[in-house]
Amino acid sequence: MTILCAPLAQLDRASDYGSEGLGFESLRACHFLLASICWLFLYVPNMKSENQSLSKWSNLIQIYRMMFKYWFHMIMGLITMFCFAIFSGISITLMIPLFDYVFKPGKTGIIYQHYDQFLIACGKAVTDFTAQYGSLFSIRSLDAFTPLWTDIQQIMLKTDSLSLLYMLCVLIFVLMLLKNISYFANRMFFVYLRGNTIRDVRNYMFDRYLNQSLEFYNQNQVGDSIVRMVNDVENVSNQFINSLLNSIRDIITILVYMRIALYLNSRLFLMSALVLPVFSVTVGVLGKKIKKYSKRIQEQLSTMFSNVEEVLNSMKIVKAFRREDQEFRVFQAINSKHLKMWQRSQIYASLNVPISEINSTITGIVVIIIGGAMIVDPKSGFSLGSFTTFLFALFSMLAPLKSLTQMYTDVKKAVVSLDRISLVMNQQSTIQDTENPVSKKSFDRSIDFEHVGFYYKQDKPILKDINLQIPKGQKIAFVGSSGGGKTTVANLINRMYDVKSGAIKIDGIDIRDILLDDLRRLFGIVTQESILFTKSVRENIAYGTWDDVSDEQIAAAARIAHADEFIQQLPNKYDQILDTKGANLSGGQRQRLCIARAIVGNPPILIFDEATSALDTESERNVQEAINAATRNRTVIIIAHRLSTVLSSDCIVVLERGEIVGIGKHEELLQTCERYRFLNNLQFEA
Repeated sequence: MTILCAPLAQLDRASDYGSEGLGFESLRACHFLLASICWLFLYVPNMKSENQSLSKWSNLIQIYRMMFKYWFHMIMGLITMFCFAIFSGISITLMIPLFDYVFKPGKTGIIYQHYDQFLIACGKAVTDFTAQYGSLFSIRSLDAFTPLWTDIQQIMLKTDSLSLLYMLCVLIFVLMLLKNISYFANRMFFVYLRGNTIRDVRNYMFDRYLNQSLEFYNQNQVGDSIVRMVNDVENVSNQFINSLLNSIRDIITILVYMRIALYLNSRLFLMSALVLPVFSVTVGVLGKKIKKYSKRIQEQLSTMFSNVEEVLNSMKIVKAFRREDQEFRVFQAINSKHLKMWQRSQIYASLNVPISEINSTITGIVVIIIGGAMIVDPKSGFSLGSFTTFLFALFSMLAPLKSLTQMYTDVKKAVVSLDRISLVMNQQSTIQDTENPVSKKSFDRSIDFEHVGFYYKQDKPILKDINLQIPKGQKIAFVGSSGGGKTTVANLINRMYDVKSGAIKIDGIDIRDILLDDLRRLFGIVTQESILFTKSVRENIAYGTWDDVSDEQIAAAARIAHADEFIQQLPNKYDQILDTKGANLSGGQRQRLCIARAIVGNPPILIFDEATSALDTESERNVQEAINAATRNRTVIIIAHRLSTVLSSDCIVVLERGEIVGIGKHEELLQTCERYRFLNNLQFEA
């Protein structure tokens, strides 16, 4: 190791072009390079307002905070990364003895004929040197190794060239082996680090999506959400995590090679670094263009996903009205627009490599001309071995520099994705528990609407000053025209939305003050659309409760919902996996499974939102029988268009344009409510 470290202390041989140790010129060259790199990544990008910059930093810190949970893999990855850079740097310094002492013609006074003699001589030199300091670890400066390096130089001059060649080849092999082991270990640690961070980000985002209110989903497309969770997270992972880790490796590698080059010849290194500012300006301009098109690409990709998701989910209607060609043309237009933006982005990104290659070529030409002149000048003292090592160090820096500039380009694209996923990660649901929520496990008296008002858009009220009491154990039906606010009432009771004015109370407690989990446990819901999951029948029914339920409880809920009879006819009975959206069941069967799901947790309140409106007569009768069986001894809220399904209700509430225009039983409303009488005549006398 000492043989490999010692050359760093005395590699500078140029009296006219070099400097002694790390002098003024060396420091200036180092500062110049570091300033150029900093300017490349910090100054060139678009100047943002302070608030925007802080916002981006906070978004990035949020991602890195998740990554730093796996600190062990981060530390081990950095250690192996440092080892990789050190072994890479040391390996190229072997070019000096290779060219200056192995391939040196006319060597005389050979004393050491075999490698073992060489090793013994080197060992004695190291022992004598160490005796002066007590320990190698007590040495704080590379310059202190100068006497040792001088002794080893003399040993190499007196060693047989072929034996020395064998020794150097073995050392090169060992170093390359250690270098690649470090590289592999580094990759493994960082793969684990990156993979777990991606998983955590996606988990966090999906949790955010799950806890948003229905208002959020009314305003955002499903396709866009998928793009954010999959494509945008992948972009952020690749650039802000993977590229960050790779850039740390590249920077360490550059610093190691820069250290070697500065020791060899600081002036020559400074001249070769003069090309960097021009290169930085060009890359900065390209970065602005790439970021602009990246934002447009992601927006267009979201539009494409949303269009595909909407069309595929509506395929029955598309085919029924023979709109396949039209939908294809729409998709073709969106896809073509995406292609044009993507192509422009790729053109700007592709310029990075040619510019980088030109920069490398110019740098190489400058170094070869100046360095070559120094070698042929006998006064310079710059040997062929030193020059060869300098070239290796310099050109070894160009690859990581090229990688850093590519990372800059990629990060400009990924900033757009970071903003998009941060919108979700920082999105707070409008439906949340209060600071000190009340726990409520039972429903004892009544549900009260007190001057309730609601709107989706402020200038278009949906409900106006609703006052109503729903006593425990009663069956209450809401009827009226479409858009009258019936479904909105059902969504407000269990806080899918919050009221805009007034209050809804359960047993005298404002539902906004009740623990949200407890509130939702009080309700079982059956919607107009029979929403089922691609899971087993058992899992679909059990989905209705958080409690562990036995097979007997699931079967009991199915029997009450009149679903057990057809479940027993399925090939795998309760273990039968349903097709997408329950397509292997009829409409009535799907709805009866939904009823079983609603009652399996034995909630005290049931809500049926147009539960039979989409069914044929026979299916409606079967489902209605299931509803009648399921609603015994429960408080029931029914939203209905068909008055035939609510005639037996304890109370019927007539809603019209967001206002209550009638309350009472069927016979009473026929006498007192003109709107109800109109609806009745429309349905029964048609």
